[in-house]
Amino acid sequence: MVETFKKILEEIKQKGAVTLFAVLKMDDLTDKWSVFLCAPWISEENRKEIFTDVINLLKKNMTAEELATVARVVISVKDDHLIQELLEFRNDSHIGGESSIKLNGNLIHDGYILESNKEV
Repeated sequence: MVETFKKILEEIKQKGAVTLFAVLKMDDLTDKWSVFLCAPWISEENRKEIFTDVINLLKKNMTAEELATVARVVISVKDDHLIQELLEFRNDSHIGGESSIKLNGNLIHDGYILESNKEV
């Protein structure tokens, strides 16, 4: 499944640099993925369009069974507290897994930071 998310990230990066792309199983959604995207080319004006684009990429690249494991898609700004904490992890980091971690009041059970670039 992580490889599928990496493929989706590569398609997103065709639009421009990505600050953060993370997939997390968190809080009460222990068996569902939350997809986080933050990029400098996302604004209030195009956020809805980008959200739709990401949903379409998920649908294009995932089976119905895989798609059912995605609970939410979050298009966020860089100064969001959770985004700032996630940016502390390096690219291709696996977090949580054997023991959950708490970030900004959120319990992360499992997750992957596929792109983390504080400089963007």
